Amino acid sequence: MREQPVRLAIVSRQEVVARGLTAMLADYPDRVIVTALPSVWTTAAGVEVVLYDTYGLYENEGADLEHLLHHTRAKVVIFSRDMRPDLRARALAKGCRAWVSMSIRAKELVEAIELAAAGESLPDQEERLGLEAGLSPREVETIALIAQGFSNQEVAERLHLSANTLKSHIRQAYRKIGASSRAQAVAWALQNGFAPPDRT
Repeated sequence: MREQPVRLAIVSRQEVVARGLTAMLADYPDRVIVTALPSVWTTAAGVEVVLYDTYGLYENEGADLEHLLHHTRAKVVIFSRDMRPDLRARALAKGCRAWVSMSIRAKELVEAIELAAAGESLPDQEERLGLEAGLSPREVETIALIAQGFSNQEVAERLHLSANTLKSHIRQAYRKIGASSRAQAVAWALQNGFAPPDRT
């Protein structure tokens, strides 16, 4: 066990989320200290881990996340809502490899932060959406983006897949959810907790 608590910064565009996480982690002062981050472009000295809310990708292309990943020494852990696997997919495409679900418990979050600070891999988390239908994580990301209204080409670009690989994922996902058309797949997604389109 570490002698000193991990110094953590939280990056979220939603104050309620940042305050909620700070309050949750306050129960573990001997393991995690939440510190203010003056700007994502100039990481505060001593910050070891940044907890980044992927909801920030809803409004922009994630330049701040790319900066944190590639131009700071802090380890970046993304956290995402179970209803927005498309945002997690976008963050993973930018190079992030450590993530936690918004539904994670406080103790598990603290453990994930400590693992990230030590440079160790986080344990795999079960993707809740699509679990009953037997969808793989990649199929969940594919269906989520289709439900958002993205074309096959846009989905392939966001997930860094070839057109043929994407078509294979779509065929398998459609078979599992019993859809024979894009409209049926979107209807299934919306009925099963996936986020509705947010683009104009």
